[in-house]
Amino acid sequence: MGTPVRAPGGTPAGMSSSPPGTSATAQTTLRHSAATEAILGLGAAQHGVVTRAQLLAAGVPPDTVNRRIACKLLVPLHRGVYAVGLPVSEQGRAMAALFACGSAAAVSHHTAAGLRKFAPADGTDSRVQVILSRGDRRRPGIRIRWIRNIRPDEITMLDGIRQTTPARTLLDLAGTVSARDLEKATVEALGMRLTTPAELGEMVERHPAHRGTARLRALLGSADSTITRSKAERLFLELVRKASLHLPETNASVAGFEVDAVWRREKLIVEIDGKAFHSTSGRIAADRRREFAVAAAGYRVIRVTWHQLVHTPEALLVQLTRALFGGAGG
Repeated sequence: MGTPVRAPGGTPAGMSSSPPGTSATAQTTLRHSAATEAILGLGAAQHGVVTRAQLLAAGVPPDTVNRRIACKLLVPLHRGVYAVGLPVSEQGRAMAALFACGSAAAVSHHTAAGLRKFAPADGTDSRVQVILSRGDRRRPGIRIRWIRNIRPDEITMLDGIRQTTPARTLLDLAGTVSARDLEKATVEALGMRLTTPAELGEMVERHPAHRGTARLRALLGSADSTITRSKAERLFLELVRKASLHLPETNASVAGFEVDAVWRREKLIVEIDGKAFHSTSGRIAADRRREFAVAAAGYRVIRVTWHQLVHTPEALLVQLTRALFGGAGG
């Protein structure tokens, strides 16, 4: 017999370069390994969620997608949308809903509030809430709301998830939740500095016909608005209401500084040291500068602590009543 002719690279013609018995399986394994890497890579960048279209565009064969579904690496969430394994995070559920509804969709209402940690409690509807200006409303596991009058600056991106801004989210919640839940959500959003009373005021002005406008406007009120920015401020106002005292202005401006609460006629300011606010040395120094300025304008200042609000509210109420009606300082 003659010596086999070698192809370029040194392998005899008609023979595989792979070890005996592994030529076909090695190439298949390599192909499957690359597909798995593509799936995991896409999922890692998208909160653990991928679409069939994305996988096919990345070069993953359709039969490989089907096998990954069969072996539970891909778990169907919506038509053509999969979780890469389980469990699915809150962000992943939101991302999957957006993939299912199309590029015009945005997460909204309770879901948008939940992503930013100011959603009111709601155990009645676990569906992801999404707004659309066009398209099909029906998607299992998704509550789609048809909204025509949303502006581009009312949509934002957070962690790659398209969603309504905090101010727009609160406007939408105002039309669907109780007044108490709306107040709680607004308090949390303001306390985390996600929005401002001015932004909320602008939102209700630009959407006069929105079903949540009247309720949000009522909550905002006017100069004597009782919206607060921390749980401590909310407890303080509850104490004032229980005592049947007239409500102060909150988060108001005095002598060019913002104060927590003020009775202007009585020239009394209350600054509330909540457990989440006024805690850094820089903030304490700023508080002192503010106190000097308002004192120069003729105002008395009482500082209220979290401990007083929680553990000695009766004694605090006596102090406050004396300051309001007896002229005593804090």
